[in-house]
Amino acid sequence: MLDRRRAGVTAVLLSVVSMGAFAASMASYPDGWQDWPVVKESQNLPADTVLPPDTSLFIQESVRAYSWINNGQGSPLTIRVNPSKLEQYKTHGPYTDGPTAVAISEVDGIVWVTEHIGGLAIYGSYDREGKDVSHTHPSLEPNFCQSCHTTYQDICINGTCAEPVLGVYKDK
Repeated sequence: MLDRRRAGVTAVLLSVVSMGAFAASMASYPDGWQDWPVVKESQNLPADTVLPPDTSLFIQESVRAYSWINNGQGSPLTIRVNPSKLEQYKTHGPYTDGPTAVAISEVDGIVWVTEHIGGLAIYGSYDREGKDVSHTHPSLEPNFCQSCHTTYQDICINGTCAEPVLGVYKDK
């Protein structure tokens, strides 16, 4: 009976550890990203944002997913690309292996990383010092990033997304 109980406890512990490991960033934190060129500036919109009716589903999902940032007040978002991948970024790939781009929520200091390995995009969420923060909110987990980037492949080509959130307000 005791062995069964131990086996059960072990199974539960392994499950918990596996779930925690699953939430860990897959992309590596790229040292020196602060010196990468800025290719785009956008915004994590505030929670009370009213989007125009014809706003793409990608933008609607982005606003919904990240409306918690800065206590719902939004934040400037800066996109930087690895200088060795600028030409690849201009055509949205295909990308060579290694860190490709970072998106920085300027107020909260969240650094989203896109890295490519074998032609596939992988994702990670860090603070500015390189500490993995993917476990702190469901929308920072790599599987969340992967799901959205895969669902909206018309905008997120080869894992990098091309529709600036502020673009929905142009000429409105």
